[in-house]
Amino acid sequence: MPPTPLRILIVEDSEDDTLLLVKQLRHGGFVPEYTRVETAETMSAALDLQEWDIVISDYTMPRFNGMEALRLVQQRGLDAPFIIVSGTIGEERAVEAMKSGAHDCIMKGNTARLIPAIERELKEAEVRRDYRRAQERIHYLAYFDPLTDLPNRTLFADRLSQAVLIGRREKQRFALMVMDLDRFKYINDTLGHPAGDQALQQTAARLKACVRESDTVARVGGDEFAILLPTASHLDGATVAARKILAAVTTPLQIGDRSFDTGASLGIALFPEHGNETDILMRAADIAMYEAKRMSCGFKTYNPDLDVKPMVT
Repeated sequence: MPPTPLRILIVEDSEDDTLLLVKQLRHGGFVPEYTRVETAETMSAALDLQEWDIVISDYTMPRFNGMEALRLVQQRGLDAPFIIVSGTIGEERAVEAMKSGAHDCIMKGNTARLIPAIERELKEAEVRRDYRRAQERIHYLAYFDPLTDLPNRTLFADRLSQAVLIGRREKQRFALMVMDLDRFKYINDTLGHPAGDQALQQTAARLKACVRESDTVARVGGDEFAILLPTASHLDGATVAARKILAAVTTPLQIGDRSFDTGASLGIALFPEHGNETDILMRAADIAMYEAKRMSCGFKTYNPDLDVKPMVT
């Protein structure tokens, strides 16, 4: 088995003890890349410099100690294993250190304990990282569209609900938009679903580039997007945003060596004029969008008269 690279931060005031530790690591099958520190300042600088696979610390030093070193690691939220290697630590202090978060306490020179402890803690740290990555992936898939990296319908509904609550409490107006691509099916039918995916990704990127950081763009259906503009308190602001979005989205898409003219239809609903509930607002924006599609006029603002008009798909 080839030697294992190991980025190790050594908190130790003795150069000789550090070299002995490094020698033990090499004999144990590691290739250590290490930095030695002996003060809080130099340790903080080392923690800021790069990520470390493991931290090994003496317990007592003239200007620093193992418990202070442990706190520095914990304050940064780092999950690197922390092992105290000391020639003077007693059982009571070792127990205290373990309760405080140290992963192990070992007497200096005890190679038989040191190498297995490092191997064990590295494996457990990898298990924790795998678990966190899995949880992050689950969370991402629950609230984001993996194709476009935009919020999905679930997250958008939550943000719209929050905007409604804030709007009621603070008497704030805002705009909601729903947008549908007009010739998306043609791209899918002509070049296949991979090309359709590229069209959606390019459209998503253009939408994100059009809005402010406080706005939310989401993919809420196959080729349907929703845009929440919490600072658009008047229709004029919403229509300016709609024109900007349509200009960006309807610029021809480049898919492979072909260029496609894409149209889009966009519906606007305002809070609270067109509804003070999330479902009512979404329905109003949908109705306006279908009217814009029927009239081929780009965008339309909701008004109650549209409720009696037939919607087209």
